[in-house]
Amino acid sequence: MAREVRQSVMEAVGNTPLVQLGRLFPAANVVAKLEYMNPGGSIKDRMVRHMLKHLPAGTRCVVESSSGNTGAALAMASAVRQLGCEITVPATTSGEKIKRIATYGAKVHVCADDREGGTPSDYLSMAKEIAARKGAFLLDQYCSELNREAHYVDTGPELWKQLDGEIDVFVCGIGSGGTISGVGRYLKERNPAIRVIGVEPVNSSYRDLLENRESGSEFASVIEGIGKRHPSLSFDPTVVDEVIQVADEEGLAWVRRLAQEEGILAGGSSGSVTAGIARLLPRLEGMRVATIFPDSGVFYLSKYF
Repeated sequence: MAREVRQSVMEAVGNTPLVQLGRLFPAANVVAKLEYMNPGGSIKDRMVRHMLKHLPAGTRCVVESSSGNTGAALAMASAVRQLGCEITVPATTSGEKIKRIATYGAKVHVCADDREGGTPSDYLSMAKEIAARKGAFLLDQYCSELNREAHYVDTGPELWKQLDGEIDVFVCGIGSGGTISGVGRYLKERNPAIRVIGVEPVNSSYRDLLENRESGSEFASVIEGIGKRHPSLSFDPTVVDEVIQVADEEGLAWVRRLAQEEGILAGGSSGSVTAGIARLLPRLEGMRVATIFPDSGVFYLSKYF
């Protein structure tokens, strides 16, 4: 078989392009890695591919809790492997994401918000219950070390190679924490001077964790994929230098600017990260800043645009 022909879409994951954000930031050196160009539409394709390499022999069904992108990546991989697949998502998940997961043949459980007294329980607990009841394999992205390991062995080296190691600052949204932890560790091992800065919505918990204080605020955000009421165990605070918080409306304003000025239709987390970079630039003069755009705005057309 010709080397250009992949045996499945899983072999097409990775090698996503870097794009200079020269229209939004003409006086700065900011590049974004377009992870929505993976076959499943997000950076989560990388994590799922890596985690499934460690799937126990004889596994017939996989389960995961997800705000949407991990669910779609796992559903895609399950279709290739002919595995049963069940995904739990919070009720705030966009309709496009839910349909995307189901189209791959997975069963989607939309879970009510436990803060509102809804049933069933929150989507994390529901995934654990389904996996236990069916004897299925639970990926557990929020607790698994394989999450950040995926980005240490894959995303980080790819970014470093694409930039020939010429990077001063890595800015990344924090959701499960795997991407910033894995990429951040890889980059700092190559050059300890590289600064790793996280971005999250207002009242999320990661900045409080980094600054060693309790989070006393209730977290809620319309931005999917970043921010947590409680820090994920996949997050490694030792590789992150700073976390900044961005209001939802600010992030969504930059989502629209990305589309209308750069021609990049990215998701809300990408807009939040871009807003964070805009705020940081005055103290990053002369530095090369790299970031990751995890998914596409196509998955949020009914919600953000």
